[in-house]
Amino acid sequence: MGRCHYDAATQLAKSPPLFGSADHLAGIAAECVIKAMLLDFFGSRQDTPLGIPYSPAIRNNPAAPSKTQIEKARKASEHGHLPHVWDQLLLLANGHRGATVLAQIPQQNPFRESADEWDVAHRYRDSSQISDQRVKRHLAAARTVIAAYQQAK
Repeated sequence: MGRCHYDAATQLAKSPPLFGSADHLAGIAAECVIKAMLLDFFGSRQDTPLGIPYSPAIRNNPAAPSKTQIEKARKASEHGHLPHVWDQLLLLANGHRGATVLAQIPQQNPFRESADEWDVAHRYRDSSQISDQRVKRHLAAARTVIAAYQQAK
């Protein structure tokens, strides 16, 4: 699924009026591939009624065993949207596959730029607010994640 979103994003990135859609799909592509890595390689699961993928390693380690802390650990373990899910990959990647992935992707989250952080809600933004440089940066990050997944298989 991530590769299809990436391919669509590269086509949309050829037209400035479509930069918003291209940027959105670049982020969704990276997010899909990161979730695939977490599920396929790093022990995450997708067995809840809502189908939200999560990490048992994070979920099972609340800071304190209170009801509030258990709920916080549950929420923290869910693999939601970028930029958070990129940080979870950096945290959970381990073993030979983890080393392969971590050697290929930036350790600084390219979707977490202080003044220009990617957010799934940006799909509602006016495309004129999305720069060519931003789209290129996010397409490059998605391409890198796709390549890391393929290499780790």
